[in-house]
Amino acid sequence: MSSLLIAEEFISIQGEGGLVGAPSYFVRVTGCPLRCVWCDEPNTSWTPKGQRMATADIAERVIASGIERVVLTGGEPFSQAGSVDLAQRIMSAGLHLTIETSGAVAQTGLTCDLLSISPKLWHSTPRRRGDNLADRHDRLRYNPDLLASLVGQAKDWQIKAVVRPGEDKDIKELLDLLSAAGIADRGRVFLVPEGVDAAALDAGLRALSPVCIKYGFRLGHRLHLSLYGNTPGT
Repeated sequence: MSSLLIAEEFISIQGEGGLVGAPSYFVRVTGCPLRCVWCDEPNTSWTPKGQRMATADIAERVIASGIERVVLTGGEPFSQAGSVDLAQRIMSAGLHLTIETSGAVAQTGLTCDLLSISPKLWHSTPRRRGDNLADRHDRLRYNPDLLASLVGQAKDWQIKAVVRPGEDKDIKELLDLLSAAGIADRGRVFLVPEGVDAAALDAGLRALSPVCIKYGFRLGHRLHLSLYGNTPGT
């Protein structure tokens, strides 16, 4: 029987990307190959915790909720083979499925209505003495060929890049990544400010707005954090 290691399931408001504001059922898997220094879900990456659940049971709860939009997120959904089965069950039920991925892991057989890719930029890399996390993280996070492949296979897609406001290096790397992947449609690319509290987010949005205007990106909110704070189940 297909299963997934799940950190949490909850109903909330989509806070990011093109569907911001939409009521959604979130299924958050645990486990991620990356180790972003600012990860706001460390229990799915740095210290993965979760419960193994049958994908049939998860799908049953999702369908019974009556929520039409579903978000499979993490962690990294592509790191678990059971994501394929869950996605197929959700799509077969006629629900709208968004899958959120870092763009660091390849996966075959996964289908969704919207693929939301969040490539990690240079400031995400953990730099600690005495370990090899930085090298491993950097090898995985920047992969133009994989990004191009994911976009090419997607029914619909968007890119969400967490940016540290004021860091020109972030923007340069993002532009280089998009160019190397052959992605010209910047209207599908959201710049999201780093930060988890309301004050930092507001300041970040103001700082990134002229950058979006200059390069044709979209300004990405993190509405759920403004509404509920950085708390589980939101």
